[in-house]
Formats: sequence, structure tokens, C-alpha cells
Amino acid sequence: MRRTTVLFVVCGLTLAVFFTGCKKNRPPAVPQLSGPTLGKPAATLTYTFSSSDPENQEIAYTVAWGDTSAVEWSSTYASGQQVTRTHSYPDSGVYHVKVKARDTQEAESEWSDSIVVSIGFRPPNQPGKPSGPASCTTGIAYTFTAKTTHPLGDSVWFQFDWSGAVGNWGGPVASDSQFLEQHVFDSVGTFGIMVRAKDARGGTSAWSEPLNISITRVEPPAKPVVSLTPLSEGAVLRLTWHPVQLADSYHVTIDGSAAKTTDTIFDVGSPARQISVCAYHATAKGDESYIDLTPVVSEGIAVYGISDPNQWDPCGFGFTTDGMCTVYMLTDANKPYVDFVADDQSISPIGLINAGDYGWPQNTKVNTLMDAGTTDFDGFDFAASTGYSTQLAIQIDHVYALWLSDSWQWTPYDHFCKMKVISMQNTGNAIKVTLEVGYQKVGGMRWFKTN
Repeated sequence: MRRTTVLFVVCGLTLAVFFTGCKKNRPPAVPQLSGPTLGKPAATLTYTFSSSDPENQEIAYTVAWGDTSAVEWSSTYASGQQVTRTHSYPDSGVYHVKVKARDTQEAESEWSDSIVVSIGFRPPNQPGKPSGPASCTTGIAYTFTAKTTHPLGDSVWFQFDWSGAVGNWGGPVASDSQFLEQHVFDSVGTFGIMVRAKDARGGTSAWSEPLNISITRVEPPAKPVVSLTPLSEGAVLRLTWHPVQLADSYHVTIDGSAAKTTDTIFDVGSPARQISVCAYHATAKGDESYIDLTPVVSEGIAVYGISDPNQWDPCGFGFTTDGMCTVYMLTDANKPYVDFVADDQSISPIGLINAGDYGWPQNTKVNTLMDAGTTDFDGFDFAASTGYSTQLAIQIDHVYALWLSDSWQWTPYDHFCKMKVISMQNTGNAIKVTLEVGYQKVGGMRWFKTN
């Protein structure tokens, strides 16, 4: 009986060992596959996958790329190890990528779920609604921003539609990066601003949803009231004005060349014809204050030497309050207005003499003149401050500076002129001199720019 029991146990153990050694091999798990769903033709795309084996065997993989590429098994990898593969598609199209695993006993998993890959160039995605202020005023620059992504990660350009006025393309910026652009509105109302994007190949997105904004008008500042003060004995002109309400800057334009300042004092140090000053609030421009420094030019001024026996021939000239040069006969009634006398008796052949030098009680002027050293009337823009005489011989074609004053010192009430001798003609009884004269209206200024 005991022997029978031992035999039964031995047989049972033998059968257990047999059935255990014959346990069925199980295949690896279905691989987990990840990678891009979009790509450019010929671009390298990277995919990763892994699987695990129940018996912890090493695993080989095969990838079906969805094109004509061969489907081959790879070398083996440890169970659970992540594997990376790259692939490129030369042509546009839609491809299905999947992978399966196999253990060392050639037990194969099922195919993984497919990744659908679209190959081809894609335009940027539609940008979101632009960002920026909801309320703006005319004449002021405001900043608006836009942003979008590109399916293939390309850089993008942006174009704004300012409610009917389409701007230029700006950029590029990287995909998913912010783009900024400034705009100045010149019309009032409520507008919708949109933006779109494009890539380097010209692929263009749809317009964004509009950002609605309200535009109101900024009134321009008032016109400055400008005062003039000559400095440096008439070499510099100082402009001053009171602050203008709303103004945040002022533009001083000198013969077409503009300078910007926030001060209410501006010095001009070079001869000029036209100066203007206007106030700005942002880009809203106020009316201009004009300063006309162009000399008053009188042409064809004819005077005769005092030896002329014809009492009706004018032998002197002077300047009216508006700067015009006027000739005078040397009557007692005219003597107070005469600035210079054409004298062909004291100076040979003829000269100009200050009328005050004749001792007339009704004329105490101290007018002087000097040779400018040039024959170019328009080229002589600036009178000297010294070197003048009350009596000077004149010559044809020469240019002279005239200083009209009641004292021997410069004052802001003096006036400066330039004169050219056009011709001299001996009439038989006297010398007739024809002149061209320019008069600076601004008191004390030694400027007379005529070109």
C-alpha cells in the first residue's frame, strides 16, 4: 500500500513538470506610437514607439509608413525600451503610419493604431482677434498686436485691415509669436479691425474676427503768438511765444527746414527769409505763425548828383515805414525823410553821404554805409557790425551795406539794407545813378537774404 502511494506522488510531479514546461508563449503588447500628423514634402519626421513582452523577451519592430517603403523587421530591443525612427515623404498626400512588435520566439502583436499624416504645404492658421485699445483719438499712434500659429512651424507675416484701408505686410515673426504694429487714425467713427497672416510661400490665412474700436477727433492746438527779439547786435533772432494749450511740441520751420522743440524760446542764428512756428498735439497740427524776413526790394531807384541844375531831379533817397525806397528832391520839406544824398561835388566821381552830415536842422540821422566786397546782390546776406562810414564813393556793380540809425551804437530800432549800383550815366549836367536796394523790415536785424 505504501509503495502504491509513493508511485502516485512521483507520477503527479512528473505531469506537473511536463505541463509547466509546455506553457504557451504570449506575444508582445500592441505598441504605443506617437509622432507628427503634418509635414512638409521631403521634411524629416520623427516617430517614437515601444512595447512590452509578457515574458520580458527582447522585441523587434516593423513600421508601415503608408508609402512604397519596404516593411522590414528591426533588430531587437529590451522590453519596454522606447525606439525612435525617422521618415520623409517626397510627395504631398495623406499617409497612415502604424507599427507592430515581435518577440524572440516570433510571436507578433497586433498593429498599433494608425497616425494619419498629411504631407503638403499649409497656410498659417487664422489669427485670433487683434488686441489693442477699444477707444482711440485721431492723430495719435496706437499699438495693436496679432498672433497665430503655422501648422508647419514656419515664420509668418501679418497684414491689418484698418476698416477698409489695408496696410502693408509686416514681419516676419516666429509661429505663435506676437506681432506689433502702430496705426494713426484720421477719421472718426466706429470701425472693425481685422488681421490675416501669410508664410514665405504666400500661403495666406483667413481674416480674423474684427476688433471693434471707437475713434474720436483730437482738435489741433491754437496758433502761437510769436515775438521777435534781435540778439548779438542783430546776428541772432530770438523767437518767443506763450505756451499753447494742449500743445506737447512746437515745430519751427526755417526756409523749409523744420526743427522740433518743447521750449517756447528758439534762437535762429543764420539769415533766413521765412520762419514759421506751429504747435502740435501728437500729430494734430495747429495753424502756423509766419515771420517774413525777406527784404523789401526796390529796383530802378534813380538819383542825380547834387550838381544837377534841374531842381526837379531827385538827389537823395530814403525809406518809408513799409521799407520801400523813395527818391526825394532836396527841398526843405523833404529833408527830414532823406537818408542819403548823391554827392558828385564832395566825392569823385560820386558818393553817398548821410543827410545828417549836411547840418540840416531838420535831419540829425547818423546813417552809414560800407563796401560789401562783392558784386553779387543776392549772395550778400549778412551785414557787418563795424567798418561803416557816413561818406563813401560808390562804383558800378559794387554791393554796399547800409546802416540806418540815429546814434553811433547799434539798437534794435536800427534798420539795415543792401544796395547795388546798377549803372552810372553822365547826363552832361550831372551823374545819374541807378540802384537796386533791399530793406530789412525787422528792426536791428543785419539779415537780408533775397535768394
